[in-house]
Amino acid sequence: MEKRPADIASSLIAEAKQNNLLRMITIAEKKLNPFNHHLTFEAKKRLRWIYILYYEENGNVTKAANRVGISRPWLSYLKSVFERGSRDPRKLEPKTKTPHDTSDRKRISKEAEEKILKIRNDSKNVWGKEKIAHALKRDYGIKVNPNTVNSYLHKHDKIDPKISLKNSRSWKAKRARESMEIELRVKYRPPKEIKDLAPGALVEKDMKYVPKPTRITTKKDGENFWSQHTEICSFTRIRALELSGDATAKGSSEAHQNSVSKLPFTIACENTDNGNENNKEMREMLKEENVFHFYSNIGTPTDNPRVERSHLTDEVEFYQRGGLKKDFKEQKEALQKWEEFYNWKRPHQALGYLTPMEFHELWKSDPEKAFQITEKWQVYLKKQRIRLVNARKIKKKEQIEALMKFISAKLEKNKTQINRSKLQLINCQLCSLA
Repeated sequence: MEKRPADIASSLIAEAKQNNLLRMITIAEKKLNPFNHHLTFEAKKRLRWIYILYYEENGNVTKAANRVGISRPWLSYLKSVFERGSRDPRKLEPKTKTPHDTSDRKRISKEAEEKILKIRNDSKNVWGKEKIAHALKRDYGIKVNPNTVNSYLHKHDKIDPKISLKNSRSWKAKRARESMEIELRVKYRPPKEIKDLAPGALVEKDMKYVPKPTRITTKKDGENFWSQHTEICSFTRIRALELSGDATAKGSSEAHQNSVSKLPFTIACENTDNGNENNKEMREMLKEENVFHFYSNIGTPTDNPRVERSHLTDEVEFYQRGGLKKDFKEQKEALQKWEEFYNWKRPHQALGYLTPMEFHELWKSDPEKAFQITEKWQVYLKKQRIRLVNARKIKKKEQIEALMKFISAKLEKNKTQINRSKLQLINCQLCSLA
């Protein structure tokens, strides 16, 4: 649905306001937060108000309050808090709403507390607060809020430390979202709309283990394997291949640097798996380059299909055809030659039997024709998916009826009918004799 001019204007105004707010916060922090203390977004807003009060309205509380749109007593209170705290910007943090004294709070009975622990123990310490609260009401007629149940589980050390760690990480992630530092990183599958959008819109990255000639075991480590770092443009299929002596994040980031210098386009988004080589230095590098980083779901190679498929091509057409070499230098040179052959010589069915570089040149000269090729390939893939689904599907009515009769006979434990049903299943060719 196309946006109306009024909606576009409204969104532009909102964006301009937000950008102006961020700019003002940055100016205020430079002046009033010289030691770069970590502040929440709310504290940064308050610091901006104090900056306007001191440096733009010459200490006039009324004018400053009117300008930022808050009450005069509230700004006066914040000013006194800031000054009493020796102008420490951390004093502007919002106060916690947690009560200081909970001694007079209504507690649950000792019996209810014991029942909570009993239900938890009976469930082998598996059930959470919601299930325990439900069982407590169902079995004993005691109604307790699930959050209260959780408090007592914590009190008696019945909470799995791993779950607590997960909660603490969630809290840290929330704090990170609230901070002004934006990190373009999500643990989602990339949307299909960007896969064939333009060169560099989405680059898939993965690592392949290459066995050394001196390999002793199949253990995936630096002593037995080299690491092939592969980055492939999802749209053009242009690839950059780099060989590293280990599978660390540092080696991955160095390989990425070399790959970026070889690719004929800018990378907007990068999709990787959850391996350690894609964290730390690699993550920081993508952050510096303002690359939107997608993480695939764990154990889901279909989230990174084009780089995974290219690794199969490497195995069948390169490594199994004499591509494995004796030493690192020789292997690296052979891999670079294979990369050049892949990009410039090897035709791709998905690209209308053009090479990746030919397809890239076609997109630059005639984008419409390039998109037609990708659309034609997607139509072909859809037909293939439907064909495979239908091939594994029971379509004949008599086969379904025979199966239903067998299930009924089995559930009724009727041996005579079971034998008859088995014969019907053979006659309608749903199953065969062993």
